[in-house]
Amino acid sequence: MPDTYHLLLILQSCSLSISFGLALLLYFARFHQPDTSKEYEQMRWCNMAALMLMAVHYILQIHFGFRAQGADVGALVNMLFYAPTIYIFCYSFIRLAGRRSFQRRYILISAACMLLIVGCFVGGYLYYNSLHMSVALYAMGIIFTTSIVYCYQYSFKEIRRMQQLVDEESGRMQVQYNLFLHTGSNLLYAATLLMSLSIYFTPLVFLVGTLNLVAILFFVVSFIALGFNISTVSQITSVEMEEEVSVNKTKCEPEVVKPTLSPEQSTMLRELLNDWRKKQGYATSELNSTTLATRLNVPKRVLVQYLREAEGKTFRIWLSDLRLEEAKRLIIEHPEYTNEAIAESCGFSRSHLQVKFKEATGFTTNDWRSAHAQNEDFQ
Repeated sequence: MPDTYHLLLILQSCSLSISFGLALLLYFARFHQPDTSKEYEQMRWCNMAALMLMAVHYILQIHFGFRAQGADVGALVNMLFYAPTIYIFCYSFIRLAGRRSFQRRYILISAACMLLIVGCFVGGYLYYNSLHMSVALYAMGIIFTTSIVYCYQYSFKEIRRMQQLVDEESGRMQVQYNLFLHTGSNLLYAATLLMSLSIYFTPLVFLVGTLNLVAILFFVVSFIALGFNISTVSQITSVEMEEEVSVNKTKCEPEVVKPTLSPEQSTMLRELLNDWRKKQGYATSELNSTTLATRLNVPKRVLVQYLREAEGKTFRIWLSDLRLEEAKRLIIEHPEYTNEAIAESCGFSRSHLQVKFKEATGFTTNDWRSAHAQNEDFQ
């Protein structure tokens, strides 16, 4: 037991250093990320608070030796600190990918769960007059695990919805955004479930504790990476939230069928888009429906409606098709161009060009170039 306890002290000391170090990393990263968003900066401070809460937890574990008093006491203290930490981390995903109404519901649910956990602790301590409170501990564990599973399932659909929206409203794959939301949330969720098991079984702490630190490290790194790519995404999500407020204000009014665009509006938009295309506006890599509507000086709703009615496409599909046609033209007219030059001229990243070209034609860009050089029929 002494050996196990000393190993725990080493693990807790390492966890303390890593938690504090990651909090500092998050803080200093802000000086290298000038173009973020208000939501992102708010989540930076929330994640720093969660990491500092973890650090305080490890300091208390080391100073008071709760694990030495019994595995149940150590688990009790873990529960009181892990619960708010995980709720805050999970809120990072909700804040960046959820509608305001969804965020409010999550805050209420997580706050209620935290109150139940604290209530079980207070009630157990008053009843047992000790930190050894087996029944209260298991009740806290059930609330903690159930709330994590529920909050994850509750937020997963909303995260997927926002991912789809960002993909549809932008002209290229938002890799860092999807990486943070999807991979980061899955990894954090799996680590949390393992954590809920390890707090009851001390031998699992060594393995799960290490995995949790790796998961949190990846979470922080992906969050920082997202900060360098959040400006384009925030333009889409902020408009989405504004539209939600507008809908909430008018939801009690009778539903009105949206009128189609007038011939004059359609003609105007067609001319604006043709002029924009001649100026190769599509070559801008960080382009989405919001930025294009701003450049054309038309409401985003009108632009999206025009593409749906006149082209029968979403913004993403329309822009991707436009760029693909330009890529085909460049390959044929300028066979000497490299794939990198073609991708840059069309607004694609090199990897995205290859993926989209293969999906649309069934050929790679090199195969397409070779076939046309040999006058083969691609029809």
